[in-house]
Amino acid sequence: MKFNGFILILFLSVFIQSCIEKELDFDSIKTQKWNSEWALPLINSTLTLSDLLTDTTGIIQEDEDGLITLVYESEELISINADEIVEIPDQEDFVNESFDLPSLPPGISAQIPVVFSFPFELSEPGQKIDSAILKTGMYSFTVRTDINKNVAIVDFTIPNIINTATDDTLKFTFDLSYQQGINEIVRDTVIDLSNYTLVFENTLGQTNELYINALITFESDNNPNNSPYYISLENELKDMEFSRFFGYLGYQVIEMQDTVNLNIFSINEEGFFSFGEGSVNFQIDILNSFGLPVMLDIITFRAYHGGSNPDSIDIYIFGEGNPSIIELNYPNLNQVGENVLTQVNTENSNIHEALEISPGKIFVDIDGHLNPDEDSTLTNFVLDTSGIKVDISFELELFGAVNGFKIADTVDFHLGDIEEIKSLLFVVDAANGFPVNAIIQLNFVDSVYNVVHSLLPPEEQLMMAAPVSSPPEYRVLYPAEKITNIVLNDEELRAISEAKEIIINATLSTTNGQLVKIYSDYNIVLKLGAKVGISL
Repeated sequence: MKFNGFILILFLSVFIQSCIEKELDFDSIKTQKWNSEWALPLINSTLTLSDLLTDTTGIIQEDEDGLITLVYESEELISINADEIVEIPDQEDFVNESFDLPSLPPGISAQIPVVFSFPFELSEPGQKIDSAILKTGMYSFTVRTDINKNVAIVDFTIPNIINTATDDTLKFTFDLSYQQGINEIVRDTVIDLSNYTLVFENTLGQTNELYINALITFESDNNPNNSPYYISLENELKDMEFSRFFGYLGYQVIEMQDTVNLNIFSINEEGFFSFGEGSVNFQIDILNSFGLPVMLDIITFRAYHGGSNPDSIDIYIFGEGNPSIIELNYPNLNQVGENVLTQVNTENSNIHEALEISPGKIFVDIDGHLNPDEDSTLTNFVLDTSGIKVDISFELELFGAVNGFKIADTVDFHLGDIEEIKSLLFVVDAANGFPVNAIIQLNFVDSVYNVVHSLLPPEEQLMMAAPVSSPPEYRVLYPAEKITNIVLNDEELRAISEAKEIIINATLSTTNGQLVKIYSDYNIVLKLGAKVGISL
């Protein structure tokens, strides 16, 4: 949100651009002794709050009496995504087992079972996977053996890898039949694990274990029995991404930082607001779809004015001296895929003090503690869509006082051909229906920012604040009217013809720091005209 300055709208943009020709009564303008005069009616306009509040990213609301409230909402001040707290890293494992073949007469078949254990290594200590439904993943599998039987096959069954659609266990078969002159038989395959589920062994002291069952079937022949034989497996699982994860993620601390830019105060250089009692509402909403305990420890929550003003202030959510720790609600196993809301009560916060320095930004540094109690008996769950989103909102009821609130802006300027212009008179006739005074200074500067002319005398009071009634309404009683004449002579015109930009400084204030309220029916009736003296 940006207060574009009650003056920038009321006068400056009109003075610079002056392209709207409407009627203005010039009877009250004093006659100037020029060779010739052109009277130019420029504006006859009524300005409302929507004209004075521009570039707003918030929402303007009004109650039944028309009192205005500005609502500013952040867009995901802080967020944590699933891939930031859990991943299944690539796995490589080499296992080897030996086995003996019984001595049998030729032509007799037999089977030898061999069991392999494949432990998974996870990225965080103490993590445990009970099951993970994969979206993607590749399994590269290689078997090597020195078996020397003319007829031999091996059936592999991996009970921990299950097809999500059919509920079938992953199985595949290799032909290990002996080929003359080849001492080692090598077979391999690559399996797409998309839409498979990993179900791990986590009992009897085992953690994150996969089992691979091999059943070797052979037919005895006249080749020598060279027992013991070996069978080795090379396992590589990579590029695994899950859609659902169940298990225990261990204790983790996630660092989160972000900055909220409050454009409502972005052009303020000096001065401050004083908010009336109850006029500021500050709310924190947190949506959590991680199925695990989370504690947010707010390390820094600080408002900065910025620019040439170094003022800053710490924001205390629960009052000064109280830790800013928030324990989040989280979904249970019956709420998988749902967001659970945590709303933070900020009635004891000092947010009104922070806003009174007109902060340009608020910096937030948060440590997110996952499973802060380190209870490994809990079943955590995470979906690939899970996340934590922290949103803040401010409701600023326009009730308070403005004290020396100084705004500044710079606009391009080009006067054009002034050879025939000898003098110029601007007349501003304003009926101010707002309870705010406006003081303005305009400095014309050249290309290297030297001031070539100041248009208004120092501390020129362009518009007076309208008087207001007593509390609690604080309503404007009647508009404050003022006519301002601004004359530029030949020398001053020549000076501003060198100008490339105008530096604008405006100071807004309520009379003697008086509390006021801004209602939707307030307006300013503004008339602007000019008299141009030219040479004949």
